[in-house]
Amino acid sequence: MIAPHHAATASKPRRWLVNLGLAALNGLTVAALCAACYVIALRRMAPWRVGLFELTAAPYWLRLPAEIGALDLLTYWLHRGYHRVPLLWRFHQVHHTDLDLDVSSASRFHLGEVLASSGAKLVFVALLGISYQGLVGFEIVLLLAAQFQHANIGVHPRLEPMLWWTFVPPAMHRVHHSPEPEETDSNFGTLLVAWDRLFATLRTHTACSPPFGLWNWRGARRLGLGKILALPFFRGCAAATGAQVGGGERRAPATES
Repeated sequence: MIAPHHAATASKPRRWLVNLGLAALNGLTVAALCAACYVIALRRMAPWRVGLFELTAAPYWLRLPAEIGALDLLTYWLHRGYHRVPLLWRFHQVHHTDLDLDVSSASRFHLGEVLASSGAKLVFVALLGISYQGLVGFEIVLLLAAQFQHANIGVHPRLEPMLWWTFVPPAMHRVHHSPEPEETDSNFGTLLVAWDRLFATLRTHTACSPPFGLWNWRGARRLGLGKILALPFFRGCAAATGAQVGGGERRAPATES
């Protein structure tokens, strides 16, 4: 039986309206634009691609996981970039304003971030010569992993230690959604824990539980769908980042608005 990790701390209907609204907007846009761009780029550029995977004669059973791993590494560095670059953080902080954490949180991304990530991935796919199978395989695994990491579930005590050395578990990603800057700016991995271990961004404590979100964005009335879409354009919103991004800090407010 799957049991929740923590009790709900915010209105689920309000949160799901925002999260699924973003999911619908992003899904329609990506389907209309980015998927077409991927196909065009892969077909038009195929004759002259000289990427790493085009130069190897590795069989697909070996090439496919290597391509998925390469895309996961790209996603790790993109994620770190969203936390370090003030302009990128303006869009990525939408994901971190969720006051609770469940499967719907995996869809809470601003359209600006989705388009930026898709563009970076398109360039990476073309330059490395990643196959259709590798790209589609990665997107499928990424979707499943995102749902698992954000899920409000408790993993069996015997399984969780193994996941901390292999695939990102929910406990690891909960730390990333803490409002404390030193925790928010850690655990950037999407599929593999290896990248956080290799680049020293892993925080391994597993006791993290609510609150989630950002200290500067606690009021539910400020987190409606329209305001969330406009959030990156608010003056001073970049100053709400952690780890001194843009010269600002996150601090717990004296009172909630």
